[in-house]
Amino acid sequence: MIVGRGLLARSFAERYANKDHLLIFASGVSNSAESDPSEFGRERRALEAELAKGYRRSVYFGSCGVADRVGNDTPYMNHKRAMESIVQSTRGGLVLRLPQVVGRTDNPNTLTNFLRDRILSGESFQVWSRAERNLIDIDDVVAIASAMIECEEQIPAVVNIAAERSVPMPAIVAIFEEALGRKANFDLKDQGTPFPIESAYANRVGRELGIDLGSNYAERVIRKYYGQE
Repeated sequence: MIVGRGLLARSFAERYANKDHLLIFASGVSNSAESDPSEFGRERRALEAELAKGYRRSVYFGSCGVADRVGNDTPYMNHKRAMESIVQSTRGGLVLRLPQVVGRTDNPNTLTNFLRDRILSGESFQVWSRAERNLIDIDDVVAIASAMIECEEQIPAVVNIAAERSVPMPAIVAIFEEALGRKANFDLKDQGTPFPIESAYANRVGRELGIDLGSNYAERVIRKYYGQE
């Protein structure tokens, strides 16, 4: 059972849409700047209604940012923490925390689509010099998550699926400039913080599947989806 219509839901649908014993909950509030309680309430009610059906395995996609309570004490992150708690209290519940997922989507609000659009249009944007982001290919998310979902051994109830290293935003912009063959028009601001993510378990699963989440991973992902043809 797949709940949702976005990139995550579509990517898992072929494999799990007809699995009645399994819930893939990939729906709800997607805008991290959201603060409307009614939007959060809608997701909570939908999630609780699905969990009440008693699936043998229920998968919820959280955010790697929830672990940072100092930098991410926002209505959105507090909501995600609450949703994770609900899933963790359910038998068979599995929370998969994700960073910035990269894939083919028309959503202009994703980080990578935002950067592509600003660079191609020449429109000015701001970059925080000390900020970092962690990029993960949707294809790798599906492969690694599926291995965890189908694993017959005991696995952690909460797992970060992320690349080995987060990348400074100026370096991400530089990769886009090279991939697109265009110079970015941006102002560098001395703000931001590092974004380390503990992802050893997911990286081990990735290696077993032949997926390298280490060397030059961000560059490989950006070139895959945004490189010049």
